[in-house]
Amino acid sequence: MIDIHTHVLPNVDDGSESYQNSLDMLKNACEQGIADLIITPHLRDNYRLTGEQLKAEFNKFCAQVKEDGVDINLYLGQEVFIEKEFKKLFTDKSVVTINNSSFVLIEFDYEQDFDIAEVVYDLILLNYKPIVAHFERYIYADISVAREIKSLGGYIQINADSLVGKSKKAYFKKVKKLFKEGLVDFVSSDVHAFRENNLKKAFDLVNKKFGAYTAKAVFKENALVMING
Repeated sequence: MIDIHTHVLPNVDDGSESYQNSLDMLKNACEQGIADLIITPHLRDNYRLTGEQLKAEFNKFCAQVKEDGVDINLYLGQEVFIEKEFKKLFTDKSVVTINNSSFVLIEFDYEQDFDIAEVVYDLILLNYKPIVAHFERYIYADISVAREIKSLGGYIQINADSLVGKSKKAYFKKVKKLFKEGLVDFVSSDVHAFRENNLKKAFDLVNKKFGAYTAKAVFKENALVMING
């Protein structure tokens, strides 16, 4: 499996407070069958490291992980919180895209209404390929919004927790509809040190309920295409 949304890099956001926490998360990921993992620190609130600072922390972390013998491929990205004046971040190329590609992971306020499809459209015009993180969490965005995002050329990511009963029931109902309409591109763990990684459980559920072809696509193949540009 390939996990495209994680908070494993220590001391850069709310994901991990120590290298040991991060190492434990990576070891757990390997045990679940995750071969490739994209680290996506928050860009929001007090988490405002520059791209160069993040890359320096990432390179240092990768060297330590390699020294400790953890066999996993690591890539860097960023989870960008979209605010009203978001375009400057992207026109200035201040965000860290996934593995230096045009793909970028974006998130929104869970409750305050935002025109997600319009943001996706604006980013596509700026030559980005936006992935909407944990789409199921936005209470104001229904399936019609997901359809619009996809029709524009955007992508939908949902969290493993929403599939395996670790989140609100409303999230599961929404995710089920998304899968039935073929709107899900990625399932990811969104793992933090305080949040369990349920990717393997989610894979088993999708494989059983929606078939092996779908499971392979949303847990590996789509992400592989993205990593390879």
